[in-house]
This record gives sequence, structure tokens and C-alpha cells, in this order.
Amino acid sequence: MFVAKFQQVQSDKFKSDKNGQKPFIGEVLAGTSHGSIINGTMFQRDGLLPNKLYACENYKEEGFDGVQTRIIAEVSVVEFMSLRTALGAPVNDYSNSEVVAETASASAAE
Repeated sequence: MFVAKFQQVQSDKFKSDKNGQKPFIGEVLAGTSHGSIINGTMFQRDGLLPNKLYACENYKEEGFDGVQTRIIAEVSVVEFMSLRTALGAPVNDYSNSEVVAETASASAAE
């Protein structure tokens, strides 16, 4: 699990989805992330807002090559202080994302 705040990508290096929305990328503020990109249409459809703190997790979706990011819940500033202590400093670990995502999915199933 990790805590992040998200901003929509403005760069042309990223493609827009079929609805013309660019993805959102999370800035990891606590915990270890193995990816922090979320589809722009899904982000907006779920009523999520840029620059809010969110507790997130990574998972592997069957039929998709890569790690997905799931937002679990909004995090208040007070909650963030506790999560920062529990989860540790922010770490972006994209080197071993497949193994960790599978582990996270297995843990979620239990």
C-alpha cells in the first residue's frame, strides 16, 4: 500500500484514452509504489480529485501486461501522518513490479 496525490498528465508523450482523457500520475508520498498511473476517464468517473491524498495499492490484472493502480480511499492529513509512519518514506520501485503485484493480489484475496 502507498499514499499518493494525483495530477493529470499534460505531456504529449502519453496518449489520450478513447474519451480524450490523459492519464493521471500519482506522486507517491508514503509507502512503496510499483506504478501510479490511472486512466483519466476512470479517475474522473469515480469522482476523484487532483491533489487529494489517496491510499492506493498495486495489482496485476489478468490479460493486462503491467501493474495496475487501485485507489482504496481518500486520506485526511491526520490519517496521512499515521500512514507515513506505518508505511515509511515514499519509494518508487518499478524494477520488480510484476512479482510484488502478484503478491499484493494474493494478499487481497485472503
